[in-house]
Amino acid sequence: MVKFNLKPLIVGVICSLLFSSCENKVNAQALSAQIADHAVQIQSISPDATDFSDLTPLKKVIGDSRIVLLGEQSHGGGSTYSAKVRLIKFLHQEMGFEVMAFESGMYDCAEISRNMLAGNPMEDEVLGSMFYMYATSTEVKPLFGYMDEQIKGPKPLLFCGMDSQHTGEKSQKNLVANLETFLTQNESEIQNHNNWEVFVRKVGDIIKMDRSASKKDKAKFYEVIDLLKSELNKFKSNDTAVLSNPAFWGQIVLSLESQAKRYWGDIPDMDRDRQMASNMSWLLNNPYKDKKIIIWAHNFHIARGLDPALPMGHFLKNEFKDEMYAIGFTGYDGEFINFVNDKKTSIVKSSKSSIEQSFKNLGWPYAMLDFGGLEESSLLKQEQKCRLFNFGENSVVMPNIFDGLFYIETTTPTVRE
Repeated sequence: MVKFNLKPLIVGVICSLLFSSCENKVNAQALSAQIADHAVQIQSISPDATDFSDLTPLKKVIGDSRIVLLGEQSHGGGSTYSAKVRLIKFLHQEMGFEVMAFESGMYDCAEISRNMLAGNPMEDEVLGSMFYMYATSTEVKPLFGYMDEQIKGPKPLLFCGMDSQHTGEKSQKNLVANLETFLTQNESEIQNHNNWEVFVRKVGDIIKMDRSASKKDKAKFYEVIDLLKSELNKFKSNDTAVLSNPAFWGQIVLSLESQAKRYWGDIPDMDRDRQMASNMSWLLNNPYKDKKIIIWAHNFHIARGLDPALPMGHFLKNEFKDEMYAIGFTGYDGEFINFVNDKKTSIVKSSKSSIEQSFKNLGWPYAMLDFGGLEESSLLKQEQKCRLFNFGENSVVMPNIFDGLFYIETTTPTVRE
């Protein structure tokens, strides 16, 4: 039997581990120092905190950006919702932002917006039509009240949605009926097509998230979709109310096509983000072409640099470039509501080499980190462990994903009503 002298090997392994531990500690300390150099300490995330002096440095950070995107790690962090509401008030009051776009069905939100302008309370309008994780969260409700107040004033904060996925009550009850009315008013005959009945039935199914479809029904549905796309493209676009604009209906038809194809397995599910970006681009270039806009969505949807995945943020950044500033959100510990099962979930502590731990080392409960103007040698331009997507840990080069990162030390779960 060959005998090995294990002592040198063991000593070598121990030395290697000690060196690695020391190196990680040094890097963590250096990363914390660089975060402190490029971050702003935020004093409050309460929407009631109307002294915006702690947020004033963000004016320089955001600069002349016309589009600000506000993310969230999950759809169940009440503290993140509160922070976003406060940021929206700041952006509206101090930086002249005029439109609030939500991750929610484009058609549903168009009806909500119209009814708000007619005097209906937003809190009532969103129930059943805006995505439920926002419509029923107590932390988002202060925003609804704020928007109702502002819409009556000289500088209203307007409302829209960009999601290509329609599931709300307004879509269920009114989308097809209003499309038929629009077609009739424009002397179209598509609503008299042999396959129109199948189209109407399948639209109802997909809005109710029924993913079943026969090959025969799919073929008839797609035939009507193609006819609608061709005819709507011929109508002259106008600057009238959104619900009377043929280009708006063109986006809705494209969204229904994307939703159907995704549900029926004819295209990858990621097409939702491509169509969301198309919808948002249309809103930015048409009804809100001269306005500054805030976009509220999940961290994933506003991200870029996640190849091979191509979220909405990827397409918008390619089009709008420096006009766009995306702020991701992250946190160290706490709890959130898992919107899949609506259960409270504890957040596992971050790893010691994560960016969340580096924030934690500073002792700041809240902070906003800007990735602009970093030196090429900066640790912040290197791959970092982080928990940006539903609090699962990933390794990414942060400035490739977002333009800034908002840190909340302890996440609290949203409270639903």
